[in-house]
Amino acid sequence: MRQQTNLDCNFPLSTGFANFSNSTTSLSTANIIMLVVQDRHGIGKYSVYEIANWFLSKEPLAHKKLQKLCYYAQAWFIALRDIRLTDAVFEAWVHGPVSPVLYECFKEYGYSTIRIAGCYTPTIEEGDIELLESVWQTYGYHTGNALEALSHKEPPWIAARRGYAPDERCNVPILLDSMKAYYETIYTGGEV
Repeated sequence: MRQQTNLDCNFPLSTGFANFSNSTTSLSTANIIMLVVQDRHGIGKYSVYEIANWFLSKEPLAHKKLQKLCYYAQAWFIALRDIRLTDAVFEAWVHGPVSPVLYECFKEYGYSTIRIAGCYTPTIEEGDIELLESVWQTYGYHTGNALEALSHKEPPWIAARRGYAPDERCNVPILLDSMKAYYETIYTGGEV
């Protein structure tokens, strides 16, 4: 059952934030710190929060599943378009790829589902929404645990965790070049 919350639809979405709710928590933009990262792929086209908002507009999601969906969106955009979708860095944490800034934003939700409260209108270009829809159709029906297990079998996460025990804390970034190489190979049907 979806929780209904009435909020002012004039929330400043240009920052890439929406209001979120669960039965016990409410966040504001004051609780969120943005990280802007630049590398050879440039600054992300969107904030990781804008992409998270888009996935949350599909349905309420658990934090783990939201993290993995944002990771897969980043991976497929870098593989198919050679652009950095978000400003986020994903690290090889014990439970799979995690954006630390997204984690900080939603950690107080624990295992509760996260819902967008009120209205949300994406500020994402139509062509980018098409690729996000493909990511959603491919991964959206999986649980967070299933996506965690999937990511644990994939070379980008494995390479970033090299030298770490399975339950050891790791903050090593998953390299965009590693994502690009692996997911391009999947797309073209080549050997992994």
